[in-house]
Amino acid sequence: MADLIGSLSYLEAIMGLGHRFLNTSRKFYFGIISFTQIISYFLLFGSIPMMYQFVNMILKDEKGEAWEHFKGTAVLRGFALSVMWVISIPSFAFVVEVMDANLGISIVQGMMVAICGIFIALIFSKFEEKKYGVNLTTGLTSEIEDLLRHTTNKREVNRHSIEFIVLFISLFGSIFILNAFVEMELLVLIPMVVMIWIIAYYVFKRRLNKLYETAKTYIQKDMVSQSYQLCVMLGAGILIFALSQTGFASIVVDGVYSLQEIIPFLNVLYLLPFMVIILGFFGLGPLTVMVLVGGILETIYLPYPPELIVLAVTLGSSISILLSPVLMPIIVLSGTNGLSGFKNGMVFNWKFALVIYVMVMGYVQGRVYFG
Repeated sequence: MADLIGSLSYLEAIMGLGHRFLNTSRKFYFGIISFTQIISYFLLFGSIPMMYQFVNMILKDEKGEAWEHFKGTAVLRGFALSVMWVISIPSFAFVVEVMDANLGISIVQGMMVAICGIFIALIFSKFEEKKYGVNLTTGLTSEIEDLLRHTTNKREVNRHSIEFIVLFISLFGSIFILNAFVEMELLVLIPMVVMIWIIAYYVFKRRLNKLYETAKTYIQKDMVSQSYQLCVMLGAGILIFALSQTGFASIVVDGVYSLQEIIPFLNVLYLLPFMVIILGFFGLGPLTVMVLVGGILETIYLPYPPELIVLAVTLGSSISILLSPVLMPIIVLSGTNGLSGFKNGMVFNWKFALVIYVMVMGYVQGRVYFG
């Protein structure tokens, strides 16, 4: 998938087409945080280094912590928001499947939160730019003008832009439509659709030799690196099975209900994000955590709409991606921009994460109490 998206100048084409709407630091930040979510639909957390490198290509002469903060937070916050609505992200698909939530409602709900999160991020970026005391728009405008001087083929720009839109709609639409009409688990349906979609793309492009070479390289070299994830998932599955044989889930729920008697307004939806966040700081990735937490939630009864449970759990996943220096998104970002994981995560994003938690919990609790 990464080879497919990176094989054509899609990002440069979108940039060339929409440069008039990205000519200030705030507009550019909006574009990066939004487009990262679209790219994550194809590349998952691989969208982080790809988008960072793209931004770095545009801002190649701009150095310093203010610029690294600007680039890093836009990309990381964009990806963190995507885990609440992007259907191809396994952690989101898994929790929707486990909780038997309505896919359409879960996506729309998460997308609305993501849109609100984008505008919150824009407000933060404005104050953060003032704190650093730099005018990012001045440097940004000159860099974009320099890039456009090398992007002269308007026909190619339009063709690549249209092609990218068709790719996105065809993948998103096929998964959504098939899920509505085919009785198949989401985590089985998505890989099948993606495989057929990739093959169809290479057949249409008459590049089957390239597909063969890419698949061969993956099997011979890249597949070995996935063994760690497989072992972690097996371990999580064994742990879930072991816990299901005990009264662990009932103890947790009884503990929450006891706490609720002391603090009447408190319910389990407040605490679900923290379960995910804490596990994230122990190095467990979003999908592993979803398998663990989802497996536990599946064994107990919670008197809430499943879509709200999905939102609460994916909120925890989003915040752990923003803050945990031992998770892959921040590790990848730190390896790209050279800053420490602690600075890329906690230092740059803790206030943003807190506001997102308050906003989402306000919506969730409003739905609980007022329907």
